Amino acid sequence: MNHNDVTLDMMQLLRAALKESGKELKDGGLELKLVVSQELARLALAVGEPGYGRAVTAAQDNVALAAGLMAVSVADSSDARLLGIIQGALFMGAKALV
Repeated sequence: MNHNDVTLDMMQLLRAALKESGKELKDGGLELKLVVSQELARLALAVGEPGYGRAVTAAQDNVALAAGLMAVSVADSSDARLLGIIQGALFMGAKALV
């Protein structure tokens, strides 16, 4: 899979999850798409390296902020579910790029 395909797949997943939770992306998600793409590229370079789990958590936080979600430490239950989706998608997406 190439980087653009993985980014688009993740954006579709995020759009669906956000819609289900009643949230919408500002600016059509352009900022979010850029952040997702950048974070996936960084993570693909770090797969298997020490600290990879922490890198995924940091990437999750960056994507969540770009999506307009609440900060991780005060996330409500719907945002917490979305954070889990983001984290899982980042783990799988980065590994798909390796």
